[in-house]
Amino acid sequence: MGDMEFNSMLIDVAKHLNADDIHRMKFMCKDIVKKRDMEKVETALDLFTELQSREKLTANNTSFLKQLLDKCEKFNAIRVIDQFENNRLNHPVASVGNGEVRMDTSPGVLHQALQQAQPVPVVPQPAHQSHNSVASRREDPIVQQQLNALRPEFNFLMKNLSREWRFYLRALGMSDSDVDIVESDYPRSLRDQIYQSLVMWAKEYKEKATKTELIRALKDGSVERFDLASKLEKGNY
Repeated sequence: MGDMEFNSMLIDVAKHLNADDIHRMKFMCKDIVKKRDMEKVETALDLFTELQSREKLTANNTSFLKQLLDKCEKFNAIRVIDQFENNRLNHPVASVGNGEVRMDTSPGVLHQALQQAQPVPVVPQPAHQSHNSVASRREDPIVQQQLNALRPEFNFLMKNLSREWRFYLRALGMSDSDVDIVESDYPRSLRDQIYQSLVMWAKEYKEKATKTELIRALKDGSVERFDLASKLEKGNY
């Protein structure tokens, strides 16, 4: 894998971070990045560039970035890095003679590439297609098992939750920043927003993502959808 994949991975990680996350990460890096340089950091990509210039972040060493993300509890972002590293192991860099063929990853070049990168436009899809595409990206057998087991409940909740859906996801333990990401990825469909958020929840909690938890959250004081909880308990959906 070349450095373009590394740059792309950093962009994907940045999508999972909000202003509060960046503020916390900057604070944790204050002993690494000088104050005058830190004052120029406004985005996650700016911070990544500063870390690269100090050799705290490279394509072969992402441990420090993972530590920062772990402190901010950005587990979805960590999984993006893990996927990159797994792909890197499966697709080693081609070599010529005794040297490796690599692209220029100097901080200036990376910063320019990241600034020029544009978010991929979201193409609206029918709900069933969107759900299948997420299912095809299951990360491990546990996630696959949970998604298969909970698909009827997810479909039911997708069709029946309304204005309280964000409160419901909070009751399940989802962060507002993660829900914001899903909402921005699927701006035209409330049903897709609900379904994809539930999929993200299942990926986050794995074996702890159960029907019992779905019912408990419906009864939470911030949600109080006892009618839906009753239907799930009775299997009337």
